[in-house]
Parts: sequence; C-alpha cells; structure tokens
Amino acid sequence: MPDASGSSNVPSSRPSAVRTVTLLAPCFNEEAVLPAYYDRVQVLAANHPEQAFHFLFINDGSTDGTQGILDSLAAKDPRVQVIHLAANRGHQIALTAGLDVADSDLVVILDADLQDPPEVVSTMMEKAEAGYDVVHAQRRERAGETWFKRTSAAVFYRMMQRLATRAWLKDCGDFRGLSKRAVQALRHYREPHRFMRALALELGFRQCVIVYDRAPRAAGETKYPLRKMVKLAVDAALGFSTAPIRAIIWLSLVLWCVSLPYLAWAVYDKLVLHHTVPGWASIVMLVVFFAGLQLFCLGIIGQYVARIFEQGQRRPLYIVMETRNLPAPSKD
Repeated sequence: MPDASGSSNVPSSRPSAVRTVTLLAPCFNEEAVLPAYYDRVQVLAANHPEQAFHFLFINDGSTDGTQGILDSLAAKDPRVQVIHLAANRGHQIALTAGLDVADSDLVVILDADLQDPPEVVSTMMEKAEAGYDVVHAQRRERAGETWFKRTSAAVFYRMMQRLATRAWLKDCGDFRGLSKRAVQALRHYREPHRFMRALALELGFRQCVIVYDRAPRAAGETKYPLRKMVKLAVDAALGFSTAPIRAIIWLSLVLWCVSLPYLAWAVYDKLVLHHTVPGWASIVMLVVFFAGLQLFCLGIIGQYVARIFEQGQRRPLYIVMETRNLPAPSKD
C-alpha cells in the first residue's frame, strides 16, 4: 500500500511506456471555467508531444451553457471527447461513465475547476512509466477553501481512517492517475452508491502517492455544497465500513451497564427504603431517550438495507444522451 511519502511497499518492476493519456473531467454547470481549463490542458499536451492526449468531458446534466461550449470544443478539436448524460447523476457516477469509455495507457481524473493543477499530470506520467497502476494525488495545501471546508474534510478523512475496514489515504480526493488495467478492473464495480477514491485503493496493483498544493477554484461555484458533502461522507462510511453496526452493539452494552444498576437501585428503594416517589418525569425522560435511540439505530440499519434493495434492482447507473468524437459506451 502507498504511504504519505509517495512510495509503495511493493517495488515497481513493470516499466511501461505511456503513449496515450486521457484527461477525464466530469462537468456540471461549468461554463465559467471550461475555456480556462481547455487552455491549460492544451498547454500540457503541447509540452508532451510524444504522447497522444484526449480530453474527455462528461456533461452531467448541466443546465447552463456547458453543453454548447463542449460541443463547440469537440467540433474544432478531435481530441475533445464528450459524453452528455441524459440526467444529472452526480460526480461519482459521471466519473464512472468516463471510465467506461476511456481507453488510454493512462487515465487521469482531473476536475474542470482547475483546483487540481494539470501540470501535476506530468509527474503522474512519470510514475505510470515507472510501473505504477494507481497514482494518488495527496493535497498538501488547500488554498481558497473556507475554514469550515478544511476542518470538515480533515475530520472526515481522519474519521474514515479509523472506521474503514480497508486501507485509507487522508487528504486524497478524486485527482489520480489510473493505468489501463486499473481502469478495466474498476469497471467491474457497479454499485449505485459509489466512492471512487476508496474503490481505487481497493484495487490493489502497484500504487503510490504524490503530494501537491491545491489551488483556488478558477471560476464558478463549488459543485459540492454541504448537502452533497454529507451524502458523499455517508456513502463512504456505509459503503466501506461496518463500524456503524458495530457501534450500535457497543452502545447497547453501555446502556445495559448504565440501566441495570439504576434498576437495582429502584428495586432497593421501593422494597427496602419504602420511598414512594412518583417518578413520572424520569420515566418520560427515559422513554423518550430510548425511543429516540432505537429509531436512530433502526435508521442506520435501514440505510444498509436500502442499499441492498437499490443494488438488487440492477438499474443502469446512467443513460447517455449524446456523444461527440466517440461512440456511445456499451456499458451502463
């Protein structure tokens, strides 16, 4: 597994040439930043003339001018490949749609907001040519983000390090490079509640970590407001950890340890001391507390059951409406 220093415990012994690179960018209402993004990735491609670059955009049901801009770019540049999804399916599903069609020696997930610098892709290419299948990009600085965003992210990553049943990397988002065989392996994961950064870790293969400084968003507004951040955290916690279920068991044991002495004292007070205390307030308090706790525990269990139900329906993860410069993907 990779460590924070950027090395892997498994030595690289499979050097391979990177002749083709796909930059995969999910887009939802990104009209303000797309021109700047396209200019930056063009410069990156020009600095590496020995590699053939493709710029793959997944339009995740945008409601602004994103579709028109992407179609215009695809019309003038055959390297620009576009998938227009029929409806907004969320960032993680949009990534899945892109990975289903990307066919390059190296696929780099690079969001269009330019917070993750395209120049770091050069380092990813070097690592891929050294034989690494998954190159994680770990944030060292998070410029332009609010105190709440930085604090909540720090809490989330450290919480998942403790809860997850598998290895976990802190401060790593979706910015990473994937070899062709890593992409092919990821296509086998079809659960509807997806957390791609954890799936990439679960793949195995040869992995490493590189460190970079995150830039402020180039333009537009974040597509991860608090509501979506909470949903992503829930998907991570429930999809890659059974700790909430185990926590319920431990909580019940703690409450038993607290309630049994109270019960013994109540019996002693009634039969030995012969105190007659109405006790309605304490009874109401205990009933409300334990009823709320039971509903909370049932809610956690219900979330796991709901995920089983949704996965059992085997509905398509996404529907493709149109494509530019590539055929419609055969998988959904």
